[in-house]
Parts: sequence; C-alpha cells; structure tokens
Amino acid sequence: MSIEVIRTPVLVVGGGPVGLALACDLGWRGQSCVLVEERTGATQHPKATLVGARSMEHFRRWGIDGKVFDAGLPQDKAYYIVFTTRLCGAELYRFRSPSIAEVRSASPEVRARWRELAWSPYSKTQIGQQALEPLLLALAASHAPRVSMRHGWRLTGFRDEGSLVRAEIEHVAGGRRAQVEADYLVACDGGASGVRRELGIRLNGRGIMRANVSFFFRSQSFLERHGRGIANLYFVFAPDSCGVFTAIDGRELWNYQYYFLDPAKRTRDLDAAAILHRAMGEPFDFELLATTHWHHHQSVARQWRSGRVFLAGDAAHLFPPTGGVGMNTGIGDAVDLAWKLDAVLRGWGGPALLASYERERKPIAVRNSILSANNSDKIDMVMDETPPDIERAGERGTRLRAELAQKIRWLAKQFNSAGVHLGYRYADSPICVPDGTFEPPDDPTQVTASTWPGCRAPHLWLEPGRSMLDLFGRTWVLLDFGRNPDAGAPLVRCFEDARAPVELVRLDHDDARSIYERRFVLVRPDGHVAWRGDDVPGDVASVVDKVRGA
Repeated sequence: MSIEVIRTPVLVVGGGPVGLALACDLGWRGQSCVLVEERTGATQHPKATLVGARSMEHFRRWGIDGKVFDAGLPQDKAYYIVFTTRLCGAELYRFRSPSIAEVRSASPEVRARWRELAWSPYSKTQIGQQALEPLLLALAASHAPRVSMRHGWRLTGFRDEGSLVRAEIEHVAGGRRAQVEADYLVACDGGASGVRRELGIRLNGRGIMRANVSFFFRSQSFLERHGRGIANLYFVFAPDSCGVFTAIDGRELWNYQYYFLDPAKRTRDLDAAAILHRAMGEPFDFELLATTHWHHHQSVARQWRSGRVFLAGDAAHLFPPTGGVGMNTGIGDAVDLAWKLDAVLRGWGGPALLASYERERKPIAVRNSILSANNSDKIDMVMDETPPDIERAGERGTRLRAELAQKIRWLAKQFNSAGVHLGYRYADSPICVPDGTFEPPDDPTQVTASTWPGCRAPHLWLEPGRSMLDLFGRTWVLLDFGRNPDAGAPLVRCFEDARAPVELVRLDHDDARSIYERRFVLVRPDGHVAWRGDDVPGDVASVVDKVRGA
C-alpha cells in the first residue's frame, strides 16, 4: 500500500492553544501549514484559565475577541480575587478588576478608574482552555485549505535533511501512515515534548517546584453554599486545605487546585469529597469531572531551534500557573514565529529573521517564568506561615486573621500584572535598530508606554472603537507624524524594492504624536517597534536590511 506524501511549508506538531495560535496566524497571513494533533478535538479540561491583554490584542487582530468574551465568565460580573480561611469561613481580603462589560464599554469613567485600560483595550479575560480551544480551532478551520488540521494523528519520527524536514505521522485509531515534507517543523507538543527529547535539548531553571492536584467539578450549589458571590479566584488559607478555586464558567463549572506545601504528603489516593468539603468549610453537592496530578515547574529550554525545527509554548518553557502567564507567553511565541516564517517563505525575510526568534522570545520566557515562580513562592510562603488556630474565635483569632490579611495584601500586588503581559520588549534584538536611548522601566505592575525599539507599539484610542493597534498586523507600517507628505518615501521605496509589504500611515493626532515620541516610527508585522527617528536615515537600505533579517 502506498504511503501518502504531504507537502507543506510548515508542520505544526501539537494542537493546544499555542499550536492553534500558530496555525491561525499563519492562515490569517495567507500562509499554508499542516497541524498534527493526537486528540480528536478540543481539550475537555480547563488547564489554563486566563487570557492576558496582549493575547486579546492578537485575538482582536484575528477578529475573535468578541467570541472570547462571549465564551468566558458572565460579562457583567466584576473580576474578583477573594482570600478566605475557608469559603464558608472568614473573608480576609478581596481584590477587584473591571468586568468584561466595563472593559468593552471603554467609557471615560471606566478608563479613569482602571489605569490598565489606558495601556490596552483589554484587561484580564478569564476563560477556561476547554472553552478557548474550540474558538481557535474554528478560526484555524476557517483558513482551509491553507490550514490543514489532522486531528487523531501523531508524529512518529522526523529528520532534518538540511533542505527540508521529513516527518512520519500516524493515524492513532487506524494505524494509517503518511509522510510529511515540510520547510519547517514547529514543536508545540507540550511540556513532555517528544520533539525536544528527540533533539536532545534539556531544560534549565528550577525544574519541578511542588506537587498539586486539580479537581474539576460541576456544582450548581457552589455559589449558594458559600454566599460570597461570583469571583474568578477564591484562595483558601486553612492549614489543612491550602489551595484555590477557579471559576470556569461562573455558573456550574469550577476547579480546585489543592496545594501540597509539604513535599512528604502523598498526592495519590485522595478523597476528593473530603478535600473539597474542607476547603468549602461545609459539605456541598458536586459531580467530579476530572482529577489531574501535576507539578509547578520553572524551566526554559536551553535552545529553541535546531536547523529547521523550532520549539514553542510548553515545549520551550514551563511555568507555575501563578500569574496566568504560561499560555500567554506561548501565544506570544506563536505570533513572533508566524510572521517570520511567512516572511522567509515569501522570500523577503533574510536568514537573520528566523535566528531572531530565540534571541527575542527566550529572554521573555526566562523573565516571565521567574516572575511566575516568585509569585508562587510568595503564595506558598504565606500559606505555610498561616497559624494552625487562624479560625479561632475571640480576640486572638481576630488578631491572627488581621496579620494574615496584611501579608495577603502584600502578595496580592502580583495580580496587578499588566506590565508582565504588555511591558515586555525585545532588548538587544538583532532585527531592531537601537537609538542610543535608555530602556524604559520594566515593571510587572504597570506599563511605560514607549516606542523604544523592541517595545510593543503603544495603544491609544484614535476614535471610539478604533485603537492605534488596529493599524498594525499584516504589513510593516511606517508612521509619520510630520507635515511633509513625502519625507518617508525613501524608506517605503526601499521596503518595496525588497518586496516586503509596507504601508505609510500619516497621522495628525496630538496624543499619538506625544506617546509615539518621534516623528517616524517603524512598526513590525507583529506590532513591535523596529526603528524610530525624527529624520529618515541617510542609508535607508541598511535599516531595511537589518529589520527584515537580511
């Protein structure tokens, strides 16, 4: 029997959020790929539950931000993080962020109250992975036949032959085999990546930090039983039951991460009902849907590329979930790699463009994973220091709870994380042109809007419903805030001579002129600044060649 031979520019191995994001962005750019995923559909488990503002900006570009909002938590409910001894015990502190309805309104009153809405059209968006994946799956499918998805297939082997990657795939159920000839292979196959192991690439960092067990359950009485109203996260600080409840749909689907602060404790053969009832503080009715055993990790692959094979997402980095940064960093990997692969395949991207992927994204993974691990350490420390009589009645119990609440207010600063999601920048990138100015502060809690080369181009509203970010995505964009309409022409012509897509956008907008800092700002297809200046450079060819990796 003959073996099917499939020819594709890009083979994507793994169909989780990162693999799907890569397929979506390639398809959106008109580029072809084949995605191979062992599962036959979207995951049924809400492994990740937070979409950060930068990922939502990418979803806006793809046209699915509204669908993500609709599939998430009820839009009129404020985003709360609640800290308790037990859910039916004492409330220690609560932290509020804007609701989806408030974010979507973008009203002056809402923007005045929530400073993060000056930095992006989005704030935190909570949606379980089991609800997000179908949206990405549908978007990728809408790009057929350019994007071909083979669910129920797995990678069984590959070799980089220099001019192409030759891979073997197998249908899981039927055993049917096919051969894939791809220009590039991208491994999005998770933390236990078979591709990474085959390449012999090891992970650096702290590695395994501690054990956890997640109980995914359905309960219509959950909200009524504790009476604290809907919140996104409910942290429990009881010495016998440390962990966090997560709202998956805000109605009947919930998840409880049970933390094992003592490494000597057994994580197997657990009584889910006893654990959930202890965390609640009272019995309640529930249906257990899944139990997952897992570990906190802080690990980053020592290299992200081997020839024509790339790593992305969990295959390249593993994070603790504290901060909701892991999946979002992976989506950022996919977006960074997609436009570069597209450029090289179309012939206008030079060899340094693909080499820049690891140079740009690996430092972000190191930054974000360390921040997440530090967040985890702070929570663990405060939980571990919770006194055994924290629920005691009387004056002593009141004092102990006040002391614990003070510690919680300290650690709760980590939930002001707009700077983590929006403030990263590609410092020392080989495809950005430095201008000799100082790098702006990198603060996890806030964003310094800047066009310093390597930074994400800043957001502001040009008019109701139209963000500055809407100008970027498909092409290079040269912004011109000056009066002479022909001044930027030499730079534009140089891009056109290199067959690189470019658009000149002239703006007479005082707020944008102030935030963008220079007369000319060159923005890459991924929305990051590549070059800026008050005058067009004398040698425009050297600038264009550098930013396109030539």
